[in-house]
Amino acid sequence: MFKARQYTAFANAATDYISVADAKQHLRVTTSADDTYISGLISMALEACAGYLGYSVRKATARYGFDYYTGFPALINPINGLSIPSGNYLRVNSRVLAVNNVYYVDDNNTIQTFAAADWIVSPDPMSNFTKNIFMNDAPTSVTDDVIKYIVEVSEGFNPVGTANVAPDTIFPAAVKHAALLLIGQYYDNRMAITVGVNNTPLNFGFHYLLDSYKIPVII
Repeated sequence: MFKARQYTAFANAATDYISVADAKQHLRVTTSADDTYISGLISMALEACAGYLGYSVRKATARYGFDYYTGFPALINPINGLSIPSGNYLRVNSRVLAVNNVYYVDDNNTIQTFAAADWIVSPDPMSNFTKNIFMNDAPTSVTDDVIKYIVEVSEGFNPVGTANVAPDTIFPAAVKHAALLLIGQYYDNRMAITVGVNNTPLNFGFHYLLDSYKIPVII
C-alpha cells in the first residue's frame, strides 16, 4: 500500500507554464514594478493547484513509497524468507507520464534497483494515467521499516509547445485558468483577512476547472 511521496526534481520552472506576461495580462497590470511578486504568485498558484489535484502540475520526478505489494496473492518469491501470500503489483495513483525505475529497500536500509526484467507497467483502465507496476519477482529480504518498495515516475504536465508528446499530456487551459484565478485573488488580497467585504465564490470557478483533472484513488 502507498505510504509516502517525495519529489526529487522538476523539469521546468513555474513560469514555463504561466509566464509573468500571461499573469500580468490577466491582472491588467502594465508596469514591471510587481514582476518579482507576480512570479512568486505563479509558483504559489501552481503549487495550490497541485495540492488540490493530488499530484504535481509541473512535470516532476517523484518517488512513491510502499510498504507491501498490492492485489490478490500471487506466486512470487517469499519476502523476508516467509512463505506468506502476497500481491504482485504496486499502484501509483497519479498523472504518470512515465515509470522510470522501481526499487526496494534491503535489510541494510539501502535502496536497491530492480532489474528491468523484474517488472512491467500496465495502465489502469479505470483511471486516467494511474499506473500498475506488475512485479515478476521479489527480493529475498527487505527492510523492516515502513517503506519497502519505491516507484520513481515522471508525473504532471508538459508545458504548452512541447514537441513530440501526446496532446493530453500538455498543460490544460482549464488548469492554467484556475491558477490565474488564484493569482488574481492573492494579488488583490495581501492579508490573511478581509475587512468590511462580502465575498461570494465564483460559480464554475477554481474547483470546477480542476475537478475533471483529479485522479480517482483506487486501492
